[in-house]
Amino acid sequence: MLDIDYLQRGIDNFAKWTERWQVTLNIRKCKVILVHHRRYSDGGAIPNYVINSIRLDEVEEIKDLGVTYDSLLLFDKHISEKVNKAYMMLGIIKRNFEHITRNCFITLYKSLVRSHLEYANSV
Repeated sequence: MLDIDYLQRGIDNFAKWTERWQVTLNIRKCKVILVHHRRYSDGGAIPNYVINSIRLDEVEEIKDLGVTYDSLLLFDKHISEKVNKAYMMLGIIKRNFEHITRNCFITLYKSLVRSHLEYANSV
């Protein structure tokens, strides 16, 4: 059995499970991402995956639990988004709190800037 057939069978089993347990899916939000290594990327035809007769869209990058990654499992976009958000928060602190004590700045930095940098930092 090919990997493509195996994946479609898993999707079909998942669709049956959702019907059995009366869980509704927003299938329009379901996406397919093919994870591969550059060396093995052949650029061939992309198979169509289907749930309840609705074709799933294939994407090159996806955001899951706030972490953006692409089909090569690179997190470059995620990292740049988090750094930009941290700089934005730092700019807000700089513009709105010109004369603050060191302790107040540390508290603001830890709550507004560092929290963005530390979320999913293991990736």
